[in-house]
Amino acid sequence: MKFSNPDPTKLVDEHGSPLVVISQRELTENLRYLQTALPNVRLHYAVKANPTPNLLRVLAEAGSGFDIASLGELDRILALGVPARDVIYTNPIKRHGEIESASQRGVDTFFYDNLSELDKIARAAPGARVILRLSVNNPDCIVDLGAKFGCAHDEAESLLKAALERNLILRGLGFHVGSQTSIPTPYLEMMVLCRDLFNKMALAGYPMDTLDIGGGFPVSYKTPMMELDNFCKLIRDAICGYFPDTEILAEPGRAICATAALLIMRVIGKSRRQGITWYYLDDGIYGTLSGIVFDKTNYGFHCIENKTPEPCVLAGPTCDSFDIIAKHEFMPALEIGDMVLVHNVGAYSVAHATRFNDAPAAKIVMVE
Repeated sequence: MKFSNPDPTKLVDEHGSPLVVISQRELTENLRYLQTALPNVRLHYAVKANPTPNLLRVLAEAGSGFDIASLGELDRILALGVPARDVIYTNPIKRHGEIESASQRGVDTFFYDNLSELDKIARAAPGARVILRLSVNNPDCIVDLGAKFGCAHDEAESLLKAALERNLILRGLGFHVGSQTSIPTPYLEMMVLCRDLFNKMALAGYPMDTLDIGGGFPVSYKTPMMELDNFCKLIRDAICGYFPDTEILAEPGRAICATAALLIMRVIGKSRRQGITWYYLDDGIYGTLSGIVFDKTNYGFHCIENKTPEPCVLAGPTCDSFDIIAKHEFMPALEIGDMVLVHNVGAYSVAHATRFNDAPAAKIVMVE
């Protein structure tokens, strides 16, 4: 992570802890890097990954589109002056009122994966543009989305034609391979399937013009992942081969914001339990580090002290014994007030945080 002011002590002295520090430079560079890796793809940042207003502002100023899953997220984006045409509503399950309100505010593209949703869209936003989401079976991702969302492949043709029967504008197809996909193969397999469906619909007299390849682009935490440029090269080549004249959309979230944030915590308690030192920190899995539970994120923990590491347990501040951050960690000997740093906490962290025990949420600051 790149900072204009890298001194965590000064940051905590000024703002307190726990503290999430977002680097504007890193955020912008991540967006530019992905735009270069996927040059013919229109990127829509997945707001759910991190909806911090200043983060969204930076991305809006850099020209990103936005992928929303709720009216609350839409409110955040439109408040920045982003045109509604740069927003896609990708959640395939929505209330009638949400569709109607989004349509009235200018959002014209909605995703669906079943007839019930299609009927809601047709009633709430007549003449809207729609994209059918396909299910993906991907064992190589950390967070599988295919079990809950996406239509079965043998239902796709009938659902595509059903959109036309309801006088909706059929843009095309979309899929999401799941979060933290380790290899690009699922994207390539889905593009082959989508190409076949594009061809069938064109032969039937209903050409489609848009393919949304979702998100899932990997980020390295403790475990190294495939370099993003190499990962995207195979996707890039497949797009050129299968969809040279099609508008391609993507919904990156983690790949843009994960490495752009640092969490600074302080030790607020210390004990010796069954021969192991326990350090209790002022943030935990009910707060910024919820990704440990929800996304199986394997964060790395660091401190300023330059001493010999010793085995320890890191725990959060709440009264729940489930609030254990790391059971088998190695850290130098720490004292009350010492800082523990966690890099790459930009994605699915503050967005997931709860207020369990009415504990204060981590403050968020942005630096250049």
